[in-house]
Amino acid sequence: MAERKPQSTFVPLRIRLRTSSQEAQTETGHAPDNNSQNVIESPQARSLDAQQRHTRHIKELLRLNNLLRADLRLEEVLQQIAASITVCTGFRALGIHLVDEKEQRIAPVAYVGLSAEQEQELQARLQPSPVHEVLEVIMRPEYRISQSYFISHEHGNVFEDGGQVRILPLESYKPGGWHPDDMLFVPLLSPREQRVVGLFSLDDPEDGNIPTEESIETVELFANQAAIAIDNARIFTESEEERIALENGIAQLRDDVQRLQRGDLRIRMRSTHPKLQPIVDALNVMIEEVSSIVGSMQLVTQAVDEHAHSMQRSSELLVHSTSQQEQQVHQISEVIDNLASRMHQVSERAALLSKTAVEAVDVTMEAQGAVDRAVDGMGMVREATMQSARTMKSLSESGQGINETVLAITDLTVRMHHLALNAAIEATRAGEPGQGFAVIAQELRTLAAHSGEASRKVGAYIRTIQHETTVVSQSVEQNTQQVVMQTELVTQTGVALEAVSIITEQLSNLIQGICTTAENQEQGSQLVVNSVQEILRMTGDVTHNMREMQQSLSHLVHLTDSLRSRMAVFRLEKR
Repeated sequence: MAERKPQSTFVPLRIRLRTSSQEAQTETGHAPDNNSQNVIESPQARSLDAQQRHTRHIKELLRLNNLLRADLRLEEVLQQIAASITVCTGFRALGIHLVDEKEQRIAPVAYVGLSAEQEQELQARLQPSPVHEVLEVIMRPEYRISQSYFISHEHGNVFEDGGQVRILPLESYKPGGWHPDDMLFVPLLSPREQRVVGLFSLDDPEDGNIPTEESIETVELFANQAAIAIDNARIFTESEEERIALENGIAQLRDDVQRLQRGDLRIRMRSTHPKLQPIVDALNVMIEEVSSIVGSMQLVTQAVDEHAHSMQRSSELLVHSTSQQEQQVHQISEVIDNLASRMHQVSERAALLSKTAVEAVDVTMEAQGAVDRAVDGMGMVREATMQSARTMKSLSESGQGINETVLAITDLTVRMHHLALNAAIEATRAGEPGQGFAVIAQELRTLAAHSGEASRKVGAYIRTIQHETTVVSQSVEQNTQQVVMQTELVTQTGVALEAVSIITEQLSNLIQGICTTAENQEQGSQLVVNSVQEILRMTGDVTHNMREMQQSLSHLVHLTDSLRSRMAVFRLEKR
């Protein structure tokens, strides 16, 4: 044929069932003739008529139908299918090709009618091929007969790689009969998934003729049953694998649960099967919650145990203390009686103290008046002192003016001396006529000398007066400061006396309140005595109750010790 052939690595199964005599003839190179072939063929097969063959077909179909309800593995099902087809369909050679669902490739898995050497050769030459490539090559409309596909040798080698194994010799071909290069493929359709799950490759018909549509339909009946059986076997295999995986997961889960049963809460459930994962997750969550609860319970148990022991010790001390308290209450009763008598004495003394406080207020008021008068006198002294300071300052300023005047007189004296000196010099130059003027100049010099001496004395007196004035001024200023300080002290004394007056008045009020309180206390002391008697009675009841509580705590300590020993069975992760 001139049509393009698709590429494929699929190698169809070509199987021929030979007898031992045929093998010997092949080795010697002689082809068997028709008479010898008729001798080699099974006498039983030649003697079967159509009715017997039909009966056998029905029996085999029933047997294959029983396989649908049997829990068999795929290998066992393939053996049964191959045996039935080779017996009932009239083909001596059969190859079963199945689709690998994971790889989506088709590969031969079983052979019938081949020797061990031929099977090894086919296994070496045939490789798994993609499903879609194989189906594109085989399942063409021009090859279809019924639901099967017959590829005549007239179409040539339809496989690109020439992977066709010829088993029958070309000499065995008769025109119009089965050619060694003819191929018959029967698809295996899964009724569950409605897709091709495998192929039957048939070869070497017993009658040597091209199969009719009726014989192909017979093969298809077996193929349909085989497809159902293979589908069920795969389901069974998957179920077995699922069951084994589930059993392994359950076994592992059982081991973990046994450890958990022994109180080991550190364990975490492990899952090797997806269906167990929700259970494992729920168990792990429960273990986490239980671990948290048990951990909290252990902590609480330990705390309760410690507190129970502590309360037991405290109750023992409390019982002992209650007995002592009962004795102390008697002593308190006596003390309160003494206190009542003393409160009466306090009331009397508080009245006397109140009278004294009133007198102290009067004295304080008189002292406050004297202090006010002293403050006024100190103010007058302060004014007089400040007036003296101002007078001394004015005197100092006047002395400064006199000093300046003395300086002017001294300057005038110096000028007069210079004038007398100049006059003497001029008189000397004039000679005799200037002698009278020389006498005047001498008198002027003498007068200037006396004036200078007097000016010096006056300046010395004035400086002495200024110094003494300064000393007096400083003394007056210091006195003024002392007067100011004394005024402030007297003022502070007045303030203090006023505060003392206020405090004394408050003290008087407080003392009056104390008097009232003392009277009330005196009246309430009898009530206190009665209350102490009631406390004494209640203390006896408390002592009795404390002894009962001590017994209850002893029982509680026993229970907490037992609970703690039971909780110690659980082992938790360290946090």
